[in-house]
Amino acid sequence: MKWTTANSKNANYTENHEIYVGTHTGSFKKLDVAAENPHAQTNLQSIQTLTKDSKITALSYGNQEETEILIGRLNKFVKIYDLPSNEYTSNIELAESPIVGLNRYDGKLVAGFASGKLSILTDPEATVLTAGDCMSRMRQCAFDGKLVATGGKERQNNLKIFNLESMKQVFSSKNLPNDFLNLEVPTWDSDMAFLDVNRVSTCSRYGYVRYYDTRAQRRPVALYSAEDQMSFACLIAKDPYVYCGTTMGALKAFDTRNMKNFVHTYKGFTGSVSDLALDHSGKFIVSGSLDRYVRVHQTDSCVMLYQCYVKSKVTRVLVRDATAAVASRGEEDDSVLIVGEANGDEQSDDDDEYNALFDQMPTIRDAEKDGGDDLQSKVSKRKRKSKTNDVKKKKKH
Repeated sequence: MKWTTANSKNANYTENHEIYVGTHTGSFKKLDVAAENPHAQTNLQSIQTLTKDSKITALSYGNQEETEILIGRLNKFVKIYDLPSNEYTSNIELAESPIVGLNRYDGKLVAGFASGKLSILTDPEATVLTAGDCMSRMRQCAFDGKLVATGGKERQNNLKIFNLESMKQVFSSKNLPNDFLNLEVPTWDSDMAFLDVNRVSTCSRYGYVRYYDTRAQRRPVALYSAEDQMSFACLIAKDPYVYCGTTMGALKAFDTRNMKNFVHTYKGFTGSVSDLALDHSGKFIVSGSLDRYVRVHQTDSCVMLYQCYVKSKVTRVLVRDATAAVASRGEEDDSVLIVGEANGDEQSDDDDEYNALFDQMPTIRDAEKDGGDDLQSKVSKRKRKSKTNDVKKKKKH
């Protein structure tokens, strides 16, 4: 697909993806890529109810089935959107804002704030953990829901991992040694992602991408440091690759097995990449940027497959495979069909009629037997006639 600012979709992009978009103005939209009009936008909240403080700062799924979306706004409110019923089920007001991360654990809502506090909402009060004084992002581990990672600006807000079950900090990263001038290396973990329970990767506004193994050491086991003025704003990972969006409108892919340089570059952006999302297969990466576009790239070929103008600056994106979601919800229907097949008394009469009908129909082999001799005799007669004609022609010449 050539670079363009118009809405476009590659003919080879046939996945049944649903993309949910949170914007700077507070609008919450849905894009159905597999629909007849793949660029039609469905507003899931009335625009008239939005204010200047309605900016969406956090967007995540509330369960593994991806049937619930948690929406955090700048105005301290958290809304819960239920996908099967297509309606909001809760509207919760928190103690402070902005919210930089939302997730659920053991039925409880966990919120991370820019002030560095980690709040676990329980009845009748909230339990608070402290991760520093300036948090940029909070992420939950998809492999173990009780683990969350936080990171922010300055050394005291570096990467930390908390166990929500024991309510304790289980890991804290250590900065690199001082530089050749014996000055402290500046840190700013703007985003992070789990590759598994023990491995985490972070990116920074200062132009580095670090890869940690919590079992080995506190310092990164591998890292990439940009020589030019490159600033990373968001990150998403699927082992062994890490995808990072920059503030200059670029998307880079790194291989954690060798992070000396990036392995892929995805093009088509004209503004800062604000958020990233991967589908479950890891073959497609969805990005939202401040140029008001949502894009889908193929991770292996780097081809841009989809682009849609959403009219507002994108702050958060989520992707969902609608086919897998429908299949999971239809398990009960499948069980009903199986029961119906087992109880076949009602269909016995119809089956007898069909069997009798097919028994009366002649088979192909029987037809060949009936007319096979006549066909062979006709062929042999034609061959004899052709031979006699050839002999007559030769005698005349």
